[in-house]
Amino acid sequence: MNVRIFIATTEGPVEVQRITKEDPDVRSVICLDGTAKALPIARAYDAFVKEPTGVVERSYKHPSFRMDVSAPITDGESWQLGAFCAHAFFAEDRLAAPGEKVDNALWLTGELDRDLNVRPVDHIKEKLIASQDLFAQMRAEDIRLFCFIPGGAGLVPEDEFLEEMTIDGDLLRLESIVDIQRIIRRFDLKDPYPVVEEDEDDDDLDEDGVIDLYKQREKDAEPIKDNGLFKSLAVGACIVAMVVGLYLQFEDNIMALRANGLKIGISELRANADEGCEKPDKIPLVRDGAAFPSSKLDGLCALEITLNNMATPTYMWAFAQRIEDGHFLLADRESLLEPKRQKGLIGWRITLPKRLSKSIDYRLVALASDKPLADAVNRMLRSSFGEDTPDWQKIKARLEEEDITVLSALHSLEK
Repeated sequence: MNVRIFIATTEGPVEVQRITKEDPDVRSVICLDGTAKALPIARAYDAFVKEPTGVVERSYKHPSFRMDVSAPITDGESWQLGAFCAHAFFAEDRLAAPGEKVDNALWLTGELDRDLNVRPVDHIKEKLIASQDLFAQMRAEDIRLFCFIPGGAGLVPEDEFLEEMTIDGDLLRLESIVDIQRIIRRFDLKDPYPVVEEDEDDDDLDEDGVIDLYKQREKDAEPIKDNGLFKSLAVGACIVAMVVGLYLQFEDNIMALRANGLKIGISELRANADEGCEKPDKIPLVRDGAAFPSSKLDGLCALEITLNNMATPTYMWAFAQRIEDGHFLLADRESLLEPKRQKGLIGWRITLPKRLSKSIDYRLVALASDKPLADAVNRMLRSSFGEDTPDWQKIKARLEEEDITVLSALHSLEK
């Protein structure tokens, strides 16, 4: 099925209208709406296409193209992700023309490096805001629009902003990516990474072309001889293995002790009779087994996840995850960006989704570790984007593999 491609800019989305192959001896060019007007980024586009600086020729075996787009793109490098994806679909004759009836469209912003990793770019929020008319049009035409942005700390807009933009994961879906592979897999495109063929190694052939099984090559290691040194090394290896085993057991005990010293909680922040949500009343909920009592939305300003650390100071953070679709509600990110070891009762405020039309079940999650949590949280978010419903057990297992203590409990919001 064909796909429409939109390159995000701060002036609004720019659609890739068509791509044509040109004579290999001429420069690649990007033009405005089928006219002879070349855009200011035309030279940068030529460098992006042609080897040795470019990546398009390397992946799709042609050095010169003309790309027509619906509106000007004046500067920067954030057009590269959209341009490359347009070439990927064009190579398989799946790039849709403007107005063509399609099921899916892509909205993209990001810079690409030589290895097709997606590098950070600026003004992501502004580009989303400038694309609101397109988002409404795609909804009206029942076209699912995938918005791809670079992954990394501080690049994914906060949940409240996404709620306001009605980016709900259904017809309008936002995903952060670190390289091109997720798009390639999701839309069943051919792998653009060039296959490096290894030279056949014929060093083992003698002058008659027969393999000499007894010939030792220069790069081969010397045969190990049965001597005292080898025995000493073997004994030493056993001792090291035993020490490592004891250390890992010690690490498991430390994680267990840390978990026993932590207690997760939740409080309702309800509108004060006089000052409303400016100075809300805090009402702690009492846990009942694996869940907390549900909260009525009427008069509820926010929720606060708490973690009471009664053990040694450690790095901590908390978030919530919607059970139905795995959507994350993230707490404030300051404790991730400016981490410090903490002890005692720590709280993280969770902003509630607006315009809720039904009751929602959540999983409350608290994390604790002997090292800062930002990298692990970013990996968790990146690995979860793109899955229909992120698997909580897999997420938990990945975090625990990084020696992170994970506590969770269930909670519901009721209309």
